[in-house]
Amino acid sequence: MVRQAPPGSGVGRAPLPTIPGQRRLQPLPSRPSARPTTPPQVRRTTTVVALVPAHNEREGIAGTVRSLRDQTRAPDRIIVVADNCTDETVMLAREAGAEVVETVGNVHKKAGALNFALEMVLPVLRDEDVVLAMDADSRLMPDFVDIGLRHLVGTPDRGAISGSYVARDDPRVVALLQRIEYAQGLHTVHSRGGRIHVLSGAACMFSAGALRKVAALRGSPALPGPRGSVYHEESLTEDYELTVALKRIGYRPVNARDCRVVTDVMDTWQAWSVQRLRWQRGTLETLFGYGFVQHTRKAWAIQVWTYFRSLIPLLMVAYWGYALAFESITFQAFWLIVLPVFMLDQLVSAWKAGGRARLWAVCLVPMWLYDVRQSFVYWKALFRSLRRTESEWVT
Repeated sequence: MVRQAPPGSGVGRAPLPTIPGQRRLQPLPSRPSARPTTPPQVRRTTTVVALVPAHNEREGIAGTVRSLRDQTRAPDRIIVVADNCTDETVMLAREAGAEVVETVGNVHKKAGALNFALEMVLPVLRDEDVVLAMDADSRLMPDFVDIGLRHLVGTPDRGAISGSYVARDDPRVVALLQRIEYAQGLHTVHSRGGRIHVLSGAACMFSAGALRKVAALRGSPALPGPRGSVYHEESLTEDYELTVALKRIGYRPVNARDCRVVTDVMDTWQAWSVQRLRWQRGTLETLFGYGFVQHTRKAWAIQVWTYFRSLIPLLMVAYWGYALAFESITFQAFWLIVLPVFMLDQLVSAWKAGGRARLWAVCLVPMWLYDVRQSFVYWKALFRSLRRTESEWVT
């Protein structure tokens, strides 16, 4: 667990008490929204520290570190947080040019590893300095840091920016469908001006001041979790919980359209199911923890719509079954108009995923079946969350 001094207290700090339990959260006043701006340049005086939590990532850690070192504006420090590694991750990260710190007795996975590192770096950073957190299986485009700084510095109410994630190319069907899903999700985010539901764990940048404020308000009526921790270590989806926390205390994080990051995908349906179950259950439990307050109402509406929409395929199948059994089948010219509209929408939203992905998306059926399968996972997540059953984790 990270113990962090209040803002302005300097490097020397005394441990802060842990507040057991979770208090009932009270609504906070909203802050006026600000239109995103992108300053043309950021002075070199801003310090950037990159944190890469890694658990047995020998296959990709060197490439991840290289993508940081090859930035047009390289981070001032690149720190790989080796979390209970039993392979060559530590050696390979050092050979690639990163600093390496190893966790001791961490049982809270990614959140615990990041808190461990933040406890060391936050005290020596100014509020305007920047922390970049990224997954060990992601790759940044060369101008990610430079452009990210332009989005973040000079807009103190932003707090954080999320990278525009692109799924890596993989010939397997499960990977291709995820690539389409990611492209369509990003298309939706960009179409609404970068407003985000979650800061992507693939890569995001935070102002040090925003992280300090989160740590200082943990354990208060505003934010759950022990005081001094940036990431909530009991959350299954620490990135989503931190996004909600930042919004709740007045920050306006956005997706930076031109900050691109290539991220990994699950390569088997079993791994995909476990990952999506954790994501959805973590989302629901975060919302249950915060309650129906001003800064979560839209997220609650999204969840209600998601579960309602998941029932539509079942209603359609029931209707078709009834029609085939008891009604005469007639041709409706109306569908000659509607189907091309659906196909065009799928094609446009999946365009950046590549030629093969466009063909699969425009066929409609593959993504429809994918959504149906995901709906079963979502309902499973809801039941498990309500029953508080043991959770599974996949990296």
